Amino acid sequence: MDEKANYTKNKAFDKQYYLDLIVKHIKIHNSATRKEIDDLLWNKLPEWMNDRQRKNRITNLVTELRKMNTIENIGADKNSKWVSVL
Repeated sequence: MDEKANYTKNKAFDKQYYLDLIVKHIKIHNSATRKEIDDLLWNKLPEWMNDRQRKNRITNLVTELRKMNTIENIGADKNSKWVSVL
């Protein structure tokens, strides 16, 4: 049983799951800071990832959504927020 649980903890969800989660969060709350997105995804990423890898993965997901014109960043620095374009 432990092996099955560990396998599941270490297996990442597919990328679309994370993208959908970010978009859903932003639509429900009208916006999200980067910290909120980090908090949302951090524990859902595989356990084998270290902090740097997790941060990079989240950055890549947010960048992908931005390039797809699904979300955009408004504000600057500490007041920066991600909002839905759709």
